[in-house]
Amino acid sequence: MEILIESTKEFEQDLDKFNNREKFKVIKKLNRYVELIYKNKNLLENHIFKLKDIKFNAEYDSSLYALIIDKNLRIILTIDDDPIFDATVVTLFRVVSTEDAAKAYSLVAESLYQDFSVKNQEIEVRSS
Repeated sequence: MEILIESTKEFEQDLDKFNNREKFKVIKKLNRYVELIYKNKNLLENHIFKLKDIKFNAEYDSSLYALIIDKNLRIILTIDDDPIFDATVVTLFRVVSTEDAAKAYSLVAESLYQDFSVKNQEIEVRSS
Protein backbone atom coordinates (compact mmCIF):
# COMPACT_ATOMS: atom_id res chain seq x y z
CA MET A 1 0.00 0.00 0.00
CA GLU A 2 1.24 3.43 -0.96
CA ILE A 3 0.52 6.61 0.98
CA LEU A 4 0.00 9.78 -1.01
CA ILE A 5 0.07 13.13 0.76
CA GLU A 6 -1.62 16.10 -0.83
CA SER A 7 -1.89 19.59 0.59
CA THR A 8 -4.22 22.44 -0.22
CA LYS A 9 -3.27 26.03 -0.86
CA GLU A 10 -4.89 26.93 2.49
CA PHE A 11 -2.73 24.42 4.34
CA GLU A 12 0.41 25.83 2.71
CA GLN A 13 -0.66 29.38 3.61
CA ASP A 14 -1.31 28.35 7.22
CA LEU A 15 2.08 26.64 7.43
CA ASP A 16 3.86 29.71 6.02
CA LYS A 17 2.70 31.72 9.05
CA PHE A 18 4.94 29.65 11.33
CA ASN A 19 8.63 30.18 11.93
CA ASN A 20 11.05 27.49 10.71
CA ARG A 21 11.24 25.74 14.08
CA GLU A 22 7.45 25.43 14.31
CA LYS A 23 7.20 24.28 10.67
CA PHE A 24 9.79 21.58 11.34
CA LYS A 25 7.81 20.43 14.38
CA VAL A 26 4.57 20.18 12.37
CA ILE A 27 6.23 18.31 9.48
CA LYS A 28 8.14 15.96 11.80
CA LYS A 29 4.99 15.05 13.72
CA LEU A 30 3.02 14.65 10.51
CA ASN A 31 5.66 12.28 9.13
CA ARG A 32 5.45 10.22 12.30
CA TYR A 33 1.68 9.93 11.93
CA VAL A 34 1.96 8.97 8.26
CA GLU A 35 4.30 6.19 9.33
CA LEU A 36 1.59 4.98 11.74
CA ILE A 37 -0.94 4.99 8.91
CA TYR A 38 1.44 2.90 6.83
CA LYS A 39 1.93 0.36 9.63
CA ASN A 40 -1.67 0.16 10.81
CA LYS A 41 -4.29 2.91 10.67
CA ASN A 42 -5.71 1.81 14.03
CA LEU A 43 -2.49 2.96 15.73
CA LEU A 44 -3.50 6.52 14.86
CA GLU A 45 -6.73 6.40 16.88
CA ASN A 46 -5.27 8.23 19.91
CA HIS A 47 -4.10 11.12 17.74
CA ILE A 48 -7.04 11.85 15.43
CA PHE A 49 -10.67 12.58 16.07
CA LYS A 50 -13.78 13.87 14.38
CA LEU A 51 -14.89 17.25 15.65
CA LYS A 52 -18.42 16.68 14.34
CA ASP A 53 -20.28 13.49 13.57
CA ILE A 54 -20.95 13.82 9.85
CA LYS A 55 -23.17 11.06 8.52
CA PHE A 56 -24.54 10.94 5.00
CA ASN A 57 -26.31 7.59 4.77
CA ALA A 58 -25.49 3.90 5.14
CA GLU A 59 -23.05 4.02 2.22
CA TYR A 60 -21.01 7.09 3.09
CA ASP A 61 -19.15 8.30 6.15
CA SER A 62 -16.91 11.31 6.53
CA SER A 63 -13.15 10.84 6.37
CA LEU A 64 -12.48 14.30 7.80
CA TYR A 65 -10.38 14.42 10.97
CA ALA A 66 -8.48 16.72 13.26
CA LEU A 67 -4.95 15.50 13.95
CA ILE A 68 -3.30 16.52 17.21
CA ILE A 69 0.14 18.02 16.64
CA ASP A 70 0.48 19.33 20.18
CA LYS A 71 -1.75 20.98 22.77
CA ASN A 72 -1.92 24.15 20.66
CA LEU A 73 -2.07 22.88 17.06
CA ARG A 74 -4.37 20.73 14.94
CA ILE A 75 -4.25 19.66 11.31
CA ILE A 76 -7.57 19.29 9.53
CA LEU A 77 -7.23 16.43 7.04
CA THR A 78 -8.90 13.58 5.28
CA ILE A 79 -7.67 9.99 5.15
CA ASP A 80 -9.15 8.04 2.26
CA ASP A 81 -8.44 4.55 1.00
CA ASP A 82 -8.24 4.15 -2.76
CA PRO A 83 -8.63 0.44 -3.46
CA ILE A 84 -8.20 0.87 -7.21
CA PHE A 85 -4.65 2.16 -6.81
CA ASP A 86 -3.99 0.33 -3.52
CA ALA A 87 -3.19 3.61 -1.82
CA THR A 88 -4.20 5.74 1.12
CA VAL A 89 -4.59 9.41 0.28
CA VAL A 90 -3.99 11.93 3.06
CA THR A 91 -5.16 15.42 2.13
CA LEU A 92 -4.03 18.28 4.37
CA PHE A 93 -6.56 21.11 4.46
CA ARG A 94 -5.56 23.39 7.33
CA VAL A 95 -3.12 23.68 10.23
CA VAL A 96 -4.69 25.81 12.94
CA SER A 97 -4.63 26.58 16.63
CA THR A 98 -6.67 24.31 18.85
CA GLU A 99 -9.13 27.13 19.55
CA ASP A 100 -9.75 27.64 15.81
CA ALA A 101 -9.94 23.95 14.94
CA ALA A 102 -13.73 23.55 15.23
CA LYS A 103 -14.41 26.50 12.93
CA ALA A 104 -11.80 25.37 10.36
CA TYR A 105 -13.19 21.82 10.52
CA SER A 106 -16.71 23.08 9.83
CA LEU A 107 -15.60 25.23 6.91
CA VAL A 108 -13.69 22.34 5.34
CA ALA A 109 -16.66 20.01 5.89
CA GLU A 110 -19.02 22.48 4.23
CA SER A 111 -16.69 22.79 1.27
CA LEU A 112 -16.13 19.05 0.87
CA TYR A 113 -19.64 17.83 1.44
CA GLN A 114 -21.81 20.51 -0.14
CA ASP A 115 -23.03 18.06 -2.79
CA PHE A 116 -24.48 15.80 -0.10
CA SER A 117 -26.48 18.60 1.51
CA VAL A 118 -28.58 19.14 -1.61
CA LYS A 119 -29.26 15.51 -2.52
CA ASN A 120 -32.97 15.71 -1.66
CA GLN A 121 -33.71 18.98 -3.42
CA GLU A 122 -35.56 18.86 -6.69
CA ILE A 123 -33.90 20.58 -9.61
CA GLU A 124 -35.96 22.12 -12.36
CA VAL A 125 -34.36 21.97 -15.78
CA ARG A 126 -35.55 24.36 -18.46
CA SER A 127 -34.53 24.78 -22.03
CA SER A 128 -34.42 28.14 -23.72
